[in-house]
Amino acid sequence: MLKKEAWDALKKELECLLILGAVPLAYLWDRLVMKFKWGFHDIFSGVFVTTVILYAVYTGATIFQSEKKDRAFEYLFSLPLSRSRILLMKTGPRLAILIFLVIILALFFGLDLLNFGITFFVLFFASAFLSIGINSIVINFIGVSILYFVFFELWQILMNFSFLHGLESRGIWIAPVLQLLAAALILIPMGMAFWLTFKRMDIKPVKLQM
Repeated sequence: MLKKEAWDALKKELECLLILGAVPLAYLWDRLVMKFKWGFHDIFSGVFVTTVILYAVYTGATIFQSEKKDRAFEYLFSLPLSRSRILLMKTGPRLAILIFLVIILALFFGLDLLNFGITFFVLFFASAFLSIGINSIVINFIGVSILYFVFFELWQILMNFSFLHGLESRGIWIAPVLQLLAAALILIPMGMAFWLTFKRMDIKPVKLQM
């Protein structure tokens, strides 16, 4: 099962990386038509960040795609594996690739590893938690967009609160700590609902359970 999930995660990454093929086209479009004089590196970095965002949401939204498509939840739950181990096998390869992509962004494009890492993980887990009850990838994307907006606004509220009380003077760690707090306030209730739903599902046909 782990091998299958790793291959599925890799395929999702390759599908998202196809977007990078638009970089030369965007560069030529700028040189010939728009003439903003964007550098190739600037275009590539922007498209690559977009690719990682899409991968985080897409791979989370499709975490149960094969089971829903092939009606294989019955088979999945009949395996001699605990529910937590099943989730670990399904999320592990996807998270490993996401961490690898975030590290590339930090090393080659100079992006803040902790800041962007938390953001991408929020996108991934929000998408994964929604995926169990939402079959449409488009609706999942919309839901994740709304949740990210709530997460960002909550983070800004916490940052403003820290400024009012002079907490920012205690060190640069306050921003990522508050970002983690905002992420926890969004993801923990969703994760609990997701886990209770997933734990109570059994090998009966999913349609019958619904």
